[in-house]
Amino acid sequence: MAASMKCAWARCLSTILLNSTKHRCQISQPLYASCSNISGDSGNDEIIFRKGEGGTDQTGQEAGLADDTKKHRRDPGKAFTDVRVQKILLRLTGLDLDKVYEYRAAKGAGVAKVALMSDQQLKKVYESASYKALRKLQMPPVLGAREPIDEVLSEDPELEGLNTSKLVFIDISQRVPLKKRTIVVREPNGTLRKASWEERDVTLQKYFPQSGRKIGLPRMFQQDNLECMLDDGKHEYILNRACSQFEIDDPEYIRVTQRTYEHIHSNGKFEDLRSTRHFGPMIFYFTYYKKIDKLLVAFLEEESLEDSVDLVKLYHIVHPSCKSAEKVASMPDPTPLEIIGAFAEMDATQKSLVQQAIQTYEKECDSTDSTQLRR
Repeated sequence: MAASMKCAWARCLSTILLNSTKHRCQISQPLYASCSNISGDSGNDEIIFRKGEGGTDQTGQEAGLADDTKKHRRDPGKAFTDVRVQKILLRLTGLDLDKVYEYRAAKGAGVAKVALMSDQQLKKVYESASYKALRKLQMPPVLGAREPIDEVLSEDPELEGLNTSKLVFIDISQRVPLKKRTIVVREPNGTLRKASWEERDVTLQKYFPQSGRKIGLPRMFQQDNLECMLDDGKHEYILNRACSQFEIDDPEYIRVTQRTYEHIHSNGKFEDLRSTRHFGPMIFYFTYYKKIDKLLVAFLEEESLEDSVDLVKLYHIVHPSCKSAEKVASMPDPTPLEIIGAFAEMDATQKSLVQQAIQTYEKECDSTDSTQLRR
């Protein structure tokens, strides 16, 4: 199954990147999509790609992640936009058209159509469907939490007592990005300050409402309700709603997404997000916080050696100073199992579990080889 998904993924990428001229995009650059511009169920064909600040350029030069590991701890955005990280996350996500296009009850959902086509027409339809599937798999960016706004513009005690409530002022000029709109608050005591993030979110939603976003925290994201939904297995739905409701650097967005990833991790339900736009950010989260052991074991149990090696390579890119990365770098031509074995020996948090999975995989391979030889 994993091999067939990889083949479909490779064919789809080659078709789109080599043959498409109107929608051409270079995977050699770190690309990701804004949360507010992607919806898993939307029929909108417009996708906004943004070039990351980190990563490597077209010549393949190293990003130098090792030089500021401490900075990464504060903001994972630079590591996430590294071109090598993006390539691996795309490969690991996979492309299962059946899952991408599975039926979801929603307003405006059309009735399935049946058409008689020639082989050439069917090929064109398949290529178009594959390209649209790739758009649906564009990953939400991963950023650190935004810094609080606490800036006083002026102190005017002579205005104290003129109003008993706060006054909010917003620039409603056209063609000004929402992030750059000036919003200030006059306190009853006369202090003029910049609006906090919470005040900005409420004011912007009132004057420039965004589809799918509500004023205030929806009840589904309250901790008790969130836990109930997680127990019901609604991981993808929660993550899609979080993308619609919050900005990607909102602490609430980070809380909801990370809690969802942790629930998936503790229950081993990694396949729930496979071939969705959230699988890459989830893997990056596990990698960034050094929690890839269970996922690596799951890949080995699926006998997906390529995915297993990609996961360990991703770990080495995000944590270039780890012991296994240094050992692999010293090897002249390491095999996939040697790369995985080095991680299991030196950096795995559940060393015995990973090593046992490697041994089981080797036994399965030996058994398969001997069976083929007898035939």
